[in-house]
Amino acid sequence: MARRQRRDRGARLRGRYPDAPRTGDVITGADRLGIIHAGTARPASDGALLSAGGRVLCGTATGPDLASARDAAYALVDGVGLAGSQHRIDIAAAAIEGRITIPG
Repeated sequence: MARRQRRDRGARLRGRYPDAPRTGDVITGADRLGIIHAGTARPASDGALLSAGGRVLCGTATGPDLASARDAAYALVDGVGLAGSQHRIDIAAAAIEGRITIPG
């Protein structure tokens, strides 16, 4: 029987989101497994990865429990460099703290 893995994600948002975000800034550290791109672009001119929207990317990870999956997802997001960006720190916190329950 396969072990059940928990999954979580953390999103890296561009500064000023949800208002008109600044675009065209270089992103570093986003070439790892588990990083999902949404608002990114790679122009053919120099191949640099650039911001191209408000919700730029997210980190998705699994672990033996929700807290471990959350920690791994945030570690991915924390390894991304994008000047002026921000990210939530409360994703899955209510479930980990027991304020809500997870079915199953």
